[in-house]
Amino acid sequence: MEATEIIAQANTQQPQLIRQFKQAVVSDQLAHAFLFVGPQGRGQKLVADWLAMRLMCEHPTADGEPDGVCSQCLRIANGNHPDVIDLKPDGHSIKIDQVRFLKDEFTKTAVEGRRKIFVIEGADTMTASAANGLLKFIEEPVGEQTAILLAENRQQILPTVISRTQVVDFPNLGQEMYTRQLQELGYTDTNIALAAELTDSLPVAETWLADDWFNQSVITISEITGKLLQLDVEAFNLVQTDIMKLSSGTSSHQLLVHMLAAAWRDVILSASNALDTPHFKQSHEWGQYAQRYPMAKLLAVQRIIFTANETLAMNVNLQTTMESVILESQFELGGK
Repeated sequence: MEATEIIAQANTQQPQLIRQFKQAVVSDQLAHAFLFVGPQGRGQKLVADWLAMRLMCEHPTADGEPDGVCSQCLRIANGNHPDVIDLKPDGHSIKIDQVRFLKDEFTKTAVEGRRKIFVIEGADTMTASAANGLLKFIEEPVGEQTAILLAENRQQILPTVISRTQVVDFPNLGQEMYTRQLQELGYTDTNIALAAELTDSLPVAETWLADDWFNQSVITISEITGKLLQLDVEAFNLVQTDIMKLSSGTSSHQLLVHMLAAAWRDVILSASNALDTPHFKQSHEWGQYAQRYPMAKLLAVQRIIFTANETLAMNVNLQTTMESVILESQFELGGK
């Protein structure tokens, strides 16, 4: 990504944080170590790169932006600035050799100028011993050093690290912006509301588009929901013929259950004439079927669906779990 694009996207995704960093730089109140926390897709790396460019930029603009065209900004964007060390996990975690490299770099002065910047992605994947090994260097930087740790899960960061950094929580993207980004990924207008309901992480949403998985899942869950409401036994058969084709690991199992729960939420709201934003195009049709049943029965089915993820957590397989949900739900709807 080009430097100017990084600057623009950082401002678009996290304008409030960028304004705060601008003020901190101007007033010389910038901390020497930060912990950026939040799910993927909220612009943590973009803001880290923006801050690195702002601190290194040869000609910042009058409104406090890096210019995006000087050699410093260009090399940071390209990942080849000698004084901006960008470290990311090797596989699923940051390895001990990478920590040794970091500790060595922390003891060195800058190659150019006086400042060094460390951007450590996946900081929550470091072991306790590895994180402890970096503590003294975070506490006592050599010269002008800025460390920026990026993490999804704050709970996996040592309290001693948290206490020695300025924690920056990255808020959700604005709904309008997130919707636009889902459209750019390739989500159809009919699926955007559901995707946004299920995750606020753009990278996660992107993985669901592989092999048309999300669209096929929506079609299958829609069929099952409609047949559930009509007490059609074919709903049970769809688990083996269609649901199991969508099975691709634990996360997909949980997501399919969440999708079914979102569909049933539409059923209840539509039956109550309270559905403002449907997540499925069949929602209003489902509401007409649902009006045949007392609300107590619809809510009982909702509780059955909600317990499905607890069942999955007990290592019950997806097919057994979903078949049980359908049988119990239809028994509840069809009972006296």
